[in-house]
Amino acid sequence: MLLVRFVLLLCLSLVSVAHAEQPAWHKVAYQPTNGKSLSALAHKQHALFAFFLDNALRGKGRKDFLTVSKQVKNKITWRNGQGNNIYSDAFRRSWPFVRSLDLKGMPDSILLLAYLESQWHGHKGRTAGDYGYWQLVPEVIQEIQQLDYVPAKIRTTDIDSVRADARLSTEVAQVHLHRYHFYFANVAGFSESDAWLLTFTAFNWGAGNVKRLIAELQAEGIEANYANFYQRLYATHRKNPGDRSLRAAVEYVPNLWNIAQLLKSEY
Repeated sequence: MLLVRFVLLLCLSLVSVAHAEQPAWHKVAYQPTNGKSLSALAHKQHALFAFFLDNALRGKGRKDFLTVSKQVKNKITWRNGQGNNIYSDAFRRSWPFVRSLDLKGMPDSILLLAYLESQWHGHKGRTAGDYGYWQLVPEVIQEIQQLDYVPAKIRTTDIDSVRADARLSTEVAQVHLHRYHFYFANVAGFSESDAWLLTFTAFNWGAGNVKRLIAELQAEGIEANYANFYQRLYATHRKNPGDRSLRAAVEYVPNLWNIAQLLKSEY
């Protein structure tokens, strides 16, 4: 009897630990996309992104972020003569695929990256560089194809075909994002919201650049969080306005946020 009680208590404690370790954003909008509407997905993506920003942005970093978001908003919301918006069109075009997508424990916000990167076109870009739905470079595909835990289909399909296939490229992008997020959340020890926003930045700017800027802050005794990271990124860009890589990095997450707001307002 004592042994049985001990086992029950142990099981209950393990369940409590697992529940305690559940990311806070799960409570915001974590439910399967399957069976939901375009409107439900748009509102969920917006709620998740707003949660990340509210928990990560403060002080000067928040002010700089909002300044850039306002500056780039017209680029995201622009419509052609027929009233069409490329990001809204991408969202609607992706729906037959994403409605049954296994997010693998990731927030729906990751889909905003594909809308921004390719406007959900499988053959956009140059095959020698950024290409496909997620605009992945050949080196990333080659590296992930060497991992023994990815599906055989990914390992055996040629690089260009992987990037031009909605399901295969999305699975690769998820592996790629998971590795970034695991580093920022579990190795570097950032909060969940900071870790996701740094992951999104790294997807565009590269993990090496993000890590170097974080190390720069730490070397100066400045607390390493997303707000301070963004403040330094913005200041560095202001000093080097002609650097296209820095500009893209500064504008990347604000662009994602503008897309999330656009979709919420339309659906």
